[in-house]
Amino acid sequence: MRKFLPKTLTSQTIWVLLIGLSVSHFLSMVIYSGDRTESLSMLGGRNMAQRIASVSHVIIETPSEWRGRIVAALNEPTFRVSISPESTLVNQPDEGEQLALLKRFLRFKIGLSTETPMSVQLFEKPHDGGLLSQFNPNQWMHMRMMNQMHGISAHQSLRVSFTLPDGKWLNFATDIPESNPFWSPTSLMSLISMAVAVIVLSIWVVRRLTVPLRSFAHAARQLGKDVKAEPMLETGPLEVQEAAKAFNEMQGRLQRLIENRTQMLAAISHDLRTPITLMRLRSELVEDETDRQKMLETLDDMEHMISLTLEFAKQESENEERRNVDIAALVESICDDMEDTGKDISLERGEQILYECALVGMKRVVNNLISNAIKYGDCARVSIGANDNEIEIVITDKGPGIPEDQLEKVLQPFYRCEASRNRDTGGVGLGLSIAQSIIEAHGGELLLGNRKEGGLEAKVLLPR
Repeated sequence: MRKFLPKTLTSQTIWVLLIGLSVSHFLSMVIYSGDRTESLSMLGGRNMAQRIASVSHVIIETPSEWRGRIVAALNEPTFRVSISPESTLVNQPDEGEQLALLKRFLRFKIGLSTETPMSVQLFEKPHDGGLLSQFNPNQWMHMRMMNQMHGISAHQSLRVSFTLPDGKWLNFATDIPESNPFWSPTSLMSLISMAVAVIVLSIWVVRRLTVPLRSFAHAARQLGKDVKAEPMLETGPLEVQEAAKAFNEMQGRLQRLIENRTQMLAAISHDLRTPITLMRLRSELVEDETDRQKMLETLDDMEHMISLTLEFAKQESENEERRNVDIAALVESICDDMEDTGKDISLERGEQILYECALVGMKRVVNNLISNAIKYGDCARVSIGANDNEIEIVITDKGPGIPEDQLEKVLQPFYRCEASRNRDTGGVGLGLSIAQSIIEAHGGELLLGNRKEGGLEAKVLLPR
């Protein structure tokens, strides 16, 4: 069920507003229609009573021998008049407020005393075959809905009977005009127009509200790739301006933090190289050749570690220009160069894959991963492929792999697995950290895992 629900903020807001306002509009129409029907019913009964009173005056003032012809002339399908010895209204129901008002109104208009017998009845539908007794489906639905929700009949028939001065009964039977059906074309057009207006206005308003959110998401992705990315524009509503200002201040602090760390490491490197140089000069005074050689090797290791540390620090602060590169050709050229030196390397490459990247940094990534595979796994099997969303570079070897609990730790700076990654093989624990830093600067991910058949698999995922 949840998969059919709207996912975006725009669609969720539109649905909430549309459903809420549609229900509110529908209920308002029902309430208004009930009040309108009741008012029209009262007005229709009053108008019919006025007409009955006028006709009654004419008949009362007319000689009795002419009344038959006048009655015949006044009869219509929806307004019938008759004179009879007895009242045509036999069963007198309990009088409600509406009937009492109509009866008082008729007595006043006709000029009848309270002692003159009079019967007034309202029926829920015509008892005759009048024109208004033929309901179409729309009118029938409206009648039923009004009757159930408000106790008001959408179609009523008025019956009046009272005695004439000569003792005969004057009888009237008429239909009170009905109101328009609840589900009329007008009401449907009103509901549709409201829904269209809600959708259009909601799209416009929500888009204005979500544009800053998309800007923040884009700025966050850019900051993840490049800490020196352009700052956000501090425009829009006050709240958005304050959020953009805070984001830019955070980005500035990150830049200063990285720059200060790089400067500190550069200063430490410079300060360490001075005593290393002095120790290298003093080693020349050592007479024992073996001791002198060991001292020089130790100094070389220290200088190598200092260089790698400085390189790692600079990697995050530098902003190499990016260009479109055939990443498949780049990997192939690195594999060819290493294969020329006698390394056991094989490559499975596909078609041309253009990718915008930092060329030097991406070379360093591929070089580090292939070098590690050869150094610790005796060989490197490289494959590269791509789809619409990402580029995948996979490098596997046949070495001992890495313990499962250390797969994430080896990506941390200066971390080494003593069983395989140690200083005897030349590693200082920065190769994978540098590779991961470069990959994350491109918005990608470096994944390490042990293969079932043995060996380590390094997978580079780069978004397109």
